Amino acid sequence: MSMRLIREAKKLAGKFVLVRVDANVPMQGKRVVDDTRLREIIPTLRFLQRQGARVILISHLGRPGGKAVPVLSLKPVGWHLGKLLRQPVKVLPLSMKPEAIRKEATTGLVLLENIRFDKGEDANSLALARILARLGQVYVNEAFSFSHRGTASMVGLPRKLPAYAGFQLVHEVAALERVSKIGKKPVVAIIGGAKISDKLPVIVKLLPRLTAVLVGGGVANTLLQAKGYRVGKSLVEASELVNAKRLFKRAGKKLVLPVDVVVDKVGTRRKEGRLRTVTQVATNERIMDIGTETCRLYATYIKRAQTVFWSGPLGVVEEPLWRHGSLALGRLLAARARGRSYVLAGGGETAGFCNQHGLVFDYISTGGSAMLAFLANAPMPGLAAVGYRRAGKS
Repeated sequence: MSMRLIREAKKLAGKFVLVRVDANVPMQGKRVVDDTRLREIIPTLRFLQRQGARVILISHLGRPGGKAVPVLSLKPVGWHLGKLLRQPVKVLPLSMKPEAIRKEATTGLVLLENIRFDKGEDANSLALARILARLGQVYVNEAFSFSHRGTASMVGLPRKLPAYAGFQLVHEVAALERVSKIGKKPVVAIIGGAKISDKLPVIVKLLPRLTAVLVGGGVANTLLQAKGYRVGKSLVEASELVNAKRLFKRAGKKLVLPVDVVVDKVGTRRKEGRLRTVTQVATNERIMDIGTETCRLYATYIKRAQTVFWSGPLGVVEEPLWRHGSLALGRLLAARARGRSYVLAGGGETAGFCNQHGLVFDYISTGGSAMLAFLANAPMPGLAAVGYRRAGKS
């Protein structure tokens, strides 16, 4: 792998190390709902502390638009991270003098207040990058899920300091490369979620490696309508119907659609799941999940696969009634992972679903949009800043 790894950095003892992390975690008020992203950065933080480095973390939370928004303060996140690390984490404003911030970092872990409170972050401001650079001597990217953004803390700052990749960033890239480049064939993609527009670039880019693309959720609804099926009141991305039709021509038999679905009648309070073939969906019904025959069909592809990539639930999994398809195939994937197949699941909603139901695969990515961008071969400025180069590029 071409990235500069933090393990390669020499003489870290006593140095101030700026670590760009993704602490943009789900919150309910001041409570962290899912701390997966915080747990993932702990190995890098522990390593730096063992080396005697003085660590200053940089992150964002939400989209405050360049203004200080109290509800988007990182103070609750810092408290939660401190609980995980069993040590205090001081959350300090960037407006403090650099000497004062560095002094605090000599006595414990420091987390800078939401970097997006400064409008220079999203603008990749050179001035902000200079301010941040005064705080440290080494830069570490441990925020893969934000590495598709060309911001001051992701791109401007590492140009001013020796820049390295953290352990979790390296693991993420290695896992995604197994899907996109080096994983054993047959390779099968399971694509769900609400919007096909998010997934089309990934499907198109991976098609040459794929044996099959198994679809569900709103992605399947849009494809079914593009194929000429009536989908009633189902969620459809109408603006993508033309692109969906083009995908059929491009993918051919690799694109596998549901043969039956579970529907709910619109306009009634009572939820009643009814099984329909894809030719039987009524105008007052909406598709909520894939059906039993579809599960059986998709299972035949999964059982033959050596590498599987899953992104997006196959039904409206927020409701227990509509999560049977995702659970059935998720359990099959878990049974085959870590041995018979290499299984990677990713995306915020997919990762949350897997964690909620105890589904354990070879790798579960919290990369979200960055994961999709990487697989679609889109620019990854944050990775380039720590030396990553895709195969075939110098």
